[in-house]
Amino acid sequence: MKVIGLTGGVGAGKSLVLTILKTKYNAEVMEADKVAHELMEPGEEGYLGIKETFGEAILNSDGTINRTALGKVIFDNESAREQINSMIHPLVWKRIRQKISASQAGLIVVEFAIMGEEAEDIYDEMWYVHASEEVRMRRLLKNRGYSKERSEKMIRSQASEQEYARRCDRIIENHGSVKDLEDQLAEILKSRG
Repeated sequence: MKVIGLTGGVGAGKSLVLTILKTKYNAEVMEADKVAHELMEPGEEGYLGIKETFGEAILNSDGTINRTALGKVIFDNESAREQINSMIHPLVWKRIRQKISASQAGLIVVEFAIMGEEAEDIYDEMWYVHASEEVRMRRLLKNRGYSKERSEKMIRSQASEQEYARRCDRIIENHGSVKDLEDQLAEILKSRG
């Protein structure tokens, strides 16, 4: 079993890389963001922590977390973002470790956008999907319909290109065609054996 950590800033194209790895290489994909969402379901440990910290105002009428309201809290208040991250991130990595232990896959890819040292022991290599800030902005505006302001804020809230590159074993350039990306992945996986 090989475990690859896959990271990169918002709009870099991690989802496309995951799709290629899943469909062409039968990789089992674990997305930290989706695991975080699982942990915020009613009754889960993350849900209980968020409800206790931010109160009923962050909940929908059915008791679920209002993700829009939570998103505003996170992106408008750095202290709140750090508080949520320090609460949720350890739970996410604990759950991912459990999923890896239970997996029978030959290749597991764990995708995450937020850099942190708490999970560096779970993967054999870390890959960084890189696209220039200009390309990322264009993708966020076109593909997700985000405003320029929101896109800039999201990009600025993440690690710098240098920080991502410094902590990764491989850099995957994603500013060309899908075929270019597929060729890079084929070469990397061939060289890994």
